[in-house]
Amino acid sequence: MTVEQAIKKYKLEPVNEYTAKVKAKELNVEEVLYMNVQKNKYAYIIRDGGRGTMLYKDEKSIYTKLFKGLQMIPLDT
Repeated sequence: MTVEQAIKKYKLEPVNEYTAKVKAKELNVEEVLYMNVQKNKYAYIIRDGGRGTMLYKDEKSIYTKLFKGLQMIPLDT
């Protein structure tokens, strides 16, 4: 999957500089490029030195309010 396909599929939007810095620190990565946070679904495109560009996505269960498990998908540029 390429970055453009991920942006279109998950309806990701660019983030402002301040939010990008805060989320990057929270996720422990170098840079957050795009993100989409809904009620129970989270998706981020991040750039990290050794890993390159990746898609982070996770979903929160409606019933237990726990996360189902973070998926890290490498993206082609």
